[in-house]
Amino acid sequence: MAFYAYCLLRLNSDEPWPVVQGIDNHPVFPLRCGKYTMLISRLERTFPFTPRSLVEHAQVINRVFESHTVLPMRFATFFHSEKQITNLIQENQKELLEAFCHLRGKAEMRLKFFFQTDSQPSGTDHHEKKPPQKTLGLGGSYSDDTGDAVNSKNHELQQLAVRICGMFRPLEQQMFCRLVHRQELLVDCAQLIESRKVETYQKLYSLASQQVKNCDFRISGPWPPYHFLPPSVRLPAGRAPVPLRRRVSIGAR
Repeated sequence: MAFYAYCLLRLNSDEPWPVVQGIDNHPVFPLRCGKYTMLISRLERTFPFTPRSLVEHAQVINRVFESHTVLPMRFATFFHSEKQITNLIQENQKELLEAFCHLRGKAEMRLKFFFQTDSQPSGTDHHEKKPPQKTLGLGGSYSDDTGDAVNSKNHELQQLAVRICGMFRPLEQQMFCRLVHRQELLVDCAQLIESRKVETYQKLYSLASQQVKNCDFRISGPWPPYHFLPPSVRLPAGRAPVPLRRRVSIGAR
């Protein structure tokens, strides 16, 4: 039986941690390695996940996030043995410590807004293939995955998205922009902020939604920092851990 991982946190050796219920009511228990603790369940690698499983995975992480800095593991991440988990922690202690220090007292907010546009890159058939996706940079630059030129109207909307996100002055942020439903541009933004500033963030959201017309705003959070993790925690589902590479920060203070 394999070990299913939920998240990493820091606990003192004498600090108790209760056993809670996780996916499909399987017990979640701590595996300690020095000051680091991985919350895990014993699950078969062939366990039949359902949409409910994703919710239960997030519930465990959110419970930890209420009282501790947490590094969430990706949904459906398995380890072959306890030794594999302890090796991951021991080989990356310096980088994990940097991540915990960096994320202490911080939370992730998600901001989505939809712009209506009357244009679409040529040659795109909504019924035959997905619309092209563009990644939007903090400075207003963006990359087009298809290599096609983006029309000026969409470029203006992307620039507007950068200015709107700039109103919130996050510590870090990641933004992604793509066309949906032919005439709608979606900007999905994850922003890292100080937890004590959540109320201020929500007020800025109300102000921005009033100032910008023809735009549908949606906000959620605070969440654990899913988009601001070291590579050793951002493992693709089902893959074994690899040595941690130096984290590259996206965004600026």
